[in-house]
Parts: sequence; C-alpha cells; structure tokens
Amino acid sequence: MESMTGIGSATVQRNGFKITTEAKSVNHKTLSPTIRLPDALWNQEPVAWKTINKLFERGRIKINVRIDIEGEDAALPSVNLDAVRKYIKAAKILSEDFDCTSEVSAGVLFGHPCVASMTDPSELDSGELYNAFRECIEKTLKILKESRLREGNALAPVFRDGFRDIRSLADPILQEQKENVQEKFLKLKKRISILLDDVRLDENRLMQELAIIADRSDVSEEAQRLQCHLDHAGEILNSDESSLGRRLGFLIQEMHREINTMGSKVDDADLSLKVIEMKNILSSLKEQVSNIE
Repeated sequence: MESMTGIGSATVQRNGFKITTEAKSVNHKTLSPTIRLPDALWNQEPVAWKTINKLFERGRIKINVRIDIEGEDAALPSVNLDAVRKYIKAAKILSEDFDCTSEVSAGVLFGHPCVASMTDPSELDSGELYNAFRECIEKTLKILKESRLREGNALAPVFRDGFRDIRSLADPILQEQKENVQEKFLKLKKRISILLDDVRLDENRLMQELAIIADRSDVSEEAQRLQCHLDHAGEILNSDESSLGRRLGFLIQEMHREINTMGSKVDDADLSLKVIEMKNILSSLKEQVSNIE
C-alpha cells in the first residue's frame, strides 16, 4: 500500500557544481506534478516527467531544483576588466572637464553595472549538467516513492483493524435482528387477532401480509453483501498491487450504503448504536483512503 504523502531529496556533486532536488507529495485525484527548474535546465522538464510517470499514478507532486556553483572561486564574483577600464577612463575625462578628482575606489566600481557578476550555471558544461540532473531527479523520486510506501504500510493496519471491527459489529446485528424479526412477526399476528376479535380472515393472506411486513426488517441480504465487501477489502490489502486507493474507496462507499440500509431496518436501540459505530469507523477510513494511491 502506498500513501500519496511523502518527501524526498537528493544532491549530486560534480566538478565545480552541485545539484539539489527536493520533492513533496500530497493527495490528489490524479497525477499532478509541478516542476521548478533553473534556467540552465529549462529543457530537462520532459526528463522529470518521464521519471514521475514511471513511478507514480496519483498525487500532487512539487519538485524544486537548485544549482550551486562550488570550488575555490565559487563565492567570488568575476570582474569585467574592460568595463572597469572604461569607467576609470570616463572618470578621468569628467575630472579634466569639470575640475574634480578622478580617483575612483574599487568599492564604488563594484557597484557599477556590468562590472561584477557571479558565475552563471549556464556557463557550465551542459552535458555534465544534464547528466547530473537526471541522476539527481531519479534519486529524489525514488526516495519520495520509498517515503510514500512507508506511510502507506503504516496505514494498512488502520484499515485492517477498522474492517475487523465492522465485521465484529455486523455479526451480532444479523443474529439479533433475525430473532427480532421472528418476534415481530408473532407480535403482529397476536395484535391483529386481538384487534379483529371474532372477524374471520383468510389465514394464508394474513400470513403473507405479515411475512412481507416482517421481511422489511430483515437485514440478512445487507449483512451478506457487507461481509462480501469486507472479504474483498481484505484481499486488496493483502495484494502486492500498488494502486489500491480507488478500489478501497469504492468498497468503503458500498459498505456505507449497506450499513445505511441496515440502520433503517433495525428497530432496537442497542443495534442502532452498533450501526452508528460502524458508520463512525467507515467515516474515519474514508478520510484515510483519500490519501492512498
């Protein structure tokens, strides 16, 4: 079982630079990636999409990629000496024409446009940069996959416990309601006899009508279908398939329908409480299943 919530990050270093990729995933009905790449990697988005589609089927996935220049001179800006010479020359011309000093400090020069610039990732070797990115994005998404699987496996016992509790609540409802139906049948028959007193009725027709009324309180079919859904859910949880969320969500919806029908038929306070408890369990599982791929 795989959750749609997870995180992953990785760093790949090369001579003169390193690439760091971070990925976060939350639940979503479909697969919805958002990829933010530096300008130097603008044409590598299809590579990221291919890896995402290979590993995931659902979830909103956000990916951020950063390139850091490394090495002894990585933190130092490069200086455009030609621009510096032109600024100094212009300063001398101004000093001669306007009788002012021509001295220009290095600090002032650094503040002028086009004088200093940091090393740009676009200046790196593109082949080495692209290879490093492919390695980094694959590592990151595999780590994200492992994170989602860990969370999904942690949720599996929650579903197993919930389905087990529903089964344990449904069994006594079925048994006690069967007894209640029989008792209701006998009470109705006795009540009609008292009300009608000596009025003669067609015994067969009376039995048919009473049977129909009593049958409306019978939850055998609903309980049987509920048990089938629970069995199917257990098979899904024990399978090795990765995409289970939609199937479990459908079964939980069907279970809820059967339990609602059972609730409308039971006429015993204790059994009604059991039905409410089953609904509460299903509501909790419905919230959890929305996060399963």
